[in-house]
Amino acid sequence: MPYCRECGKEVSTFMAFCRNCGVKLNIPQAIGEKDDKGTKSPAINSSGNGASSEIPPEIKGWNWGAFFLWWIWGIGNNTYISLLTLIPYVGQIVMPFVLGAKGNEWAWKNKRWDSIQHFKSVQWKWESAGIIWFVIAVIIGILVAVLS
Repeated sequence: MPYCRECGKEVSTFMAFCRNCGVKLNIPQAIGEKDDKGTKSPAINSSGNGASSEIPPEIKGWNWGAFFLWWIWGIGNNTYISLLTLIPYVGQIVMPFVLGAKGNEWAWKNKRWDSIQHFKSVQWKWESAGIIWFVIAVIIGILVAVLS
């Protein structure tokens, strides 16, 4: 385990900042990046650190779960800006696209994840639920239109 250069306390290799004194830790940030001694080290998991979280390139991209499930997805991922979707018209037209585009980054910053794989696994479940919800809504809409 590494130690903080400021306070000398033991720190986890998954922390970007020392939990005791708050100093930014000098631990490699990317998988395979070499430290001062030339040894490779795993990536630091900075999820849940808010604005100071570093977004891994693997998680960037569109989030269908956030796009389809709006505020429900937001509450489940500690991304409370998604509650703006509750504003009539504008929130329901604009915010789903904003959530789809920025959802992964916001979820990574706002909630602590075990790993990138854990994050992707959970978001895949949200995506599946969102697509199922959308398909059911379309089927019900078609049935209502046909039966009316």
